[in-house]
Amino acid sequence: LLHRAQLPWPCGWILGHEGQGVSDALQQRATHLIRIAQPGGEESLNVGAAAAICLHASAAHADAAGPG
Repeated sequence: LLHRAQLPWPCGWILGHEGQGVSDALQQRATHLIRIAQPGGEESLNVGAAAAICLHASAAHADAAGPG
């Protein structure tokens, strides 16, 4: 889950299609597989919303790590 992940810096994000996710081939190449918690049972987020959440998490982790 994103809120528990130890994100590397810098990092890149691969965002999947709203119902189908990321292909198996891309998942096999990834170093981390992360989901965004969705209370209430929603199956997926709009890709723009998912990107905003992930990029915010990256920035927050980088800020917390300090100058590097």
